[in-house]
Amino acid sequence: MKRLILALLGIAMLSLLTACELDEDGKPRGSQVLWDRSGVPHIYAARADSLAYAFGRAQMQAHPELLLRLYAQGRGRGAEYYGAVFEAGEPFPSNMAEVDRLVRAMGFPERSKQWLQQQSPRMRAYLDAFVAGVNDQAAASGGLSPAARAVLPVRSEDVLAHTLRIFFGYLSGSTATGAANCSLIYPDAVATPINLIGGSNGWALGPAKSRSGNAMLLANPHLLWGGSHTWFEAQFKSPEYDIYGATLVGLPVMRIGFNQRLGWVHTVNTQDGCDLYQLKLSGRQYLLDGVARDFETKRETLYIRQPDGSLQAEQLTLRRAEQGPVFDKDGQSYALRIVGVDQLQTPGVLEQWWDMAQAPDFKAFRSVVARLRNPYHNIIYADAQRNIWAAFGGLTPRRAGGDAAFWAQPVDGSRSDLIWRQALRLDELPQVANPSSGWVQNSNSVPWYMSKPALDPAAYAGYLSPRASPLLREQRGIELIEQTSAFTLDTLLSAKHDTRLLLADRVLDDLIGYARASGDAGLIAAAQVLAQWDRRSDAASKGAVLFAAWVAASGGEEALRYRREADPAQPYDTPADLRDAGFALSKLGAAAQGLQQAGVPLDIAFGEVYRLRRGPAGGAARLDQPASGGAEGLGAFRTFSYIGDSDGRQRAIFGDTFTALVEFGRPLRAKVINTYGNSSQPQSPYYGDQMELAARNAMRDALLNREQVEAALAKREWFRR
Repeated sequence: MKRLILALLGIAMLSLLTACELDEDGKPRGSQVLWDRSGVPHIYAARADSLAYAFGRAQMQAHPELLLRLYAQGRGRGAEYYGAVFEAGEPFPSNMAEVDRLVRAMGFPERSKQWLQQQSPRMRAYLDAFVAGVNDQAAASGGLSPAARAVLPVRSEDVLAHTLRIFFGYLSGSTATGAANCSLIYPDAVATPINLIGGSNGWALGPAKSRSGNAMLLANPHLLWGGSHTWFEAQFKSPEYDIYGATLVGLPVMRIGFNQRLGWVHTVNTQDGCDLYQLKLSGRQYLLDGVARDFETKRETLYIRQPDGSLQAEQLTLRRAEQGPVFDKDGQSYALRIVGVDQLQTPGVLEQWWDMAQAPDFKAFRSVVARLRNPYHNIIYADAQRNIWAAFGGLTPRRAGGDAAFWAQPVDGSRSDLIWRQALRLDELPQVANPSSGWVQNSNSVPWYMSKPALDPAAYAGYLSPRASPLLREQRGIELIEQTSAFTLDTLLSAKHDTRLLLADRVLDDLIGYARASGDAGLIAAAQVLAQWDRRSDAASKGAVLFAAWVAASGGEEALRYRREADPAQPYDTPADLRDAGFALSKLGAAAQGLQQAGVPLDIAFGEVYRLRRGPAGGAARLDQPASGGAEGLGAFRTFSYIGDSDGRQRAIFGDTFTALVEFGRPLRAKVINTYGNSSQPQSPYYGDQMELAARNAMRDALLNREQVEAALAKREWFRR
């Protein structure tokens, strides 16, 4: 019966394709790509490899320079093609040599070849077809930079090397304790092209929280606006693969998405999948259980392109200890042990994403996830059968005791008993399915608060995640869920765009009271502005700029002197209240003075200072819109992070990216947006074209059926492969 159904689906798909052919086995092949007016490719394919080929061509059209640059970095040869620093990157220059050194130290170029040999026949065929699409589109296109053209041809192992590099960034940069953890080995442990890992909001609402009784999904990733974090939105339709969603540029399968049966989103979690071991050296050896051991040593040559086009050679000596690759930093030697990409390797991660999309029901979906081939990420899930689920995903090492704080610091590298060799199973990880609350959620906090009642950390391994309060952003999200008795798609849209700053609700009354009692005219004037403010970071809100400046002058929200510090025993209403009037007022005075010296009125509208921008300042492709949404530390559910721009304003470089709101009814309804547009090419009409929509707190109706797509058609392509 299953074969008959697939055959009928194949015949039905043929009716949608005017360029199909039959292969040597008489099976249909070929695809049609319908690009809509938002630059989204809707791919209708006769089979999986035809779909992959079309998707490779689509990515190469929308992101040609970025795609090839990412694959160059996955090879550990980015500096050879582009030079030590790539200046034209979004949103800031990228240190190509730094990435190359890390990629080489981890051995990803060689490992990607091994992973390629470990792919199942169907996934190998899919990868090969995707890469063929990339290369064929490159051959058909003009205008590539010399550096990008030097990367060609792309090979299937390049896709896997890029996948390895993405997960290395997540796993080595993740921290939930404030300690540097594995990012300690980076040249800059604060911010590098590797360790800016991002965040996300994810909700799944069950029948008890939905007016229609249908399950609903909010998928709201927050990532850096550029580089390997760039999202590409698409729809796939074939007998073997059916999904609408988005993936990171360079990946061949959907990373998050939905279809008529189910949908999911990932959120960055607090999982510790990477540990550092501080080694004890004995001459050129290291000690393990009192025995001197030789390092595994390998030498490679890194080439760095110079401004005159010549290549400068840099000799790398790569070492491994029993725990993993070795890095020297500040006079110490550390071995790095990391899941997925080095230990307990996960070459099947792309296939797991594929199978998640094709699962027929919740049981099958959870069974696919239980493979734990994705070494990182939470999963928030909803389906047409009204199931909802949140799971603390990824590979958590099975460690020999200790808590999260212990493993967040470098541990004793001379003890073999601290070297883990297994991971926890899915059934040992925190998760909640169909709770009585009617909702599950995560906004990058510890997993205990995925629903109510909260999970008990004592029921899990002590090192799994800290016992901490949820982030203010997550606390605000839980408030929004609980304040709405039953959601519709419209009220979910309103909640997604909520900009109320929870931190203001916690401390503003005290700050205003202190200022009014100070007798200082300047502080009283500042208090008047704050008292009239709506406590939101909407574009029109007056007072949010001053409040944000006060928090920044104080050293950030964590440096504020609270009367009630963050307390896991009171997870939904702490931190709160101010206890040091002198400190608070001195910082308020500094913030007000700084704004006045810059010529910025204390009551300036938020959107006058905080902007959604795309393209170089002064360039013809410059796009500029007022922003709504504060930094997550201020407790805004709608989150953007900003950096200073050339004109003194603040430009968003992180936060809302691809977002989907889904109601699993009949018919399924969905709203979507890709904030910065579906192309990274400044000359593309889809470069930043959705920023105006984002500035209006609006989203597009997802085009889910053929008739809707045809009505919004911008371009049609046929491929016979």
